[in-house]
Amino acid sequence: MNGGRESKQAVRGQNWPLVPAYAPCRPGRLQRHLLSGEFDQLRDLPIFESNFVQVTRFGEVANKVTMGVAASSPALELPDLLLLAGPDKENGHLQLLGLFPLQFVQLFVRDVSRQQLKVKFHTGRAFYLQLRAPADTRDREFGRWVRLLYRLRFHSPACAVPFTHEDAAPEEEEEEEEEGSQDLQLRPQELQSMEVKLDPQISELWGL
Repeated sequence: MNGGRESKQAVRGQNWPLVPAYAPCRPGRLQRHLLSGEFDQLRDLPIFESNFVQVTRFGEVANKVTMGVAASSPALELPDLLLLAGPDKENGHLQLLGLFPLQFVQLFVRDVSRQQLKVKFHTGRAFYLQLRAPADTRDREFGRWVRLLYRLRFHSPACAVPFTHEDAAPEEEEEEEEEGSQDLQLRPQELQSMEVKLDPQISELWGL
């Protein structure tokens, strides 16, 4: 019962001050990976990140995913980039799978009770992520994602990433049935087709 009340407050924006929702308290795994020196243009980006498990629509665990959002310029109040990372199959070390403009991604709160998000690309490909965090901080961390999605929807330009609860959109239920038969494994070769190209010659586009 309490979870339902908290969810409604988060969606309506009540009791959520308009402060940056993505500012990290300390570097997470993804941030530390980017600081390793391999990604010079991403080193100084403030990142809000969390660890998830990718699940099927039936709740079966597929693999581990780290998802983060970042602002490509300090002048931006809200993030404009989505980062996806996962463990390397050979050595288990974290590897960056893709970096995408948020305007090409839709984020949904799929299930509050299970703390699940849905990520859908403009190509139609979608997958579900369930938060993986310590029990004592899990609710607070998921609440920050809900608040962030709310702000991206209602306090950003019209081209920003949409926010919704999946069960509030009937058309989403039909899409989910179709997506249930798809292979939900992350495919880096597919993700790269819309990946941000951080070419030093054109990086001014992102304020880097």
